[in-house]
Amino acid sequence: MAAIDLIATASNDEFAGRVMMIMFKVAQAVATEDPATEYHAERMSYAEMVIRGEEKPKLVSAHVISSNPTIAAAIESDPGAYGSNVPDGDIEFALASIWTARSLAFAAV
Repeated sequence: MAAIDLIATASNDEFAGRVMMIMFKVAQAVATEDPATEYHAERMSYAEMVIRGEEKPKLVSAHVISSNPTIAAAIESDPGAYGSNVPDGDIEFALASIWTARSLAFAAV
């Protein structure tokens, strides 16, 4: 793994912009999820934070990349693409996968 390539992608404005747009999609899905979902209150609080624009897309991009080996491998296969070869569906899956962890981290603050 070439961390420098992963950092460059997480810091790339276009990739971070894609992550931001998909963050809004996931936040909206959380806003309409079953209130009986485990950690719903924390997940909803984080969704509200995202919808208000208070999250940092480049930081979330780094979390998305570091948490998903499929995304990291795609970036490493073509570092100059800065993640343009990563399907939106993979980003959405990664965001949904880390949503609870991020929400609990903010709840602890």
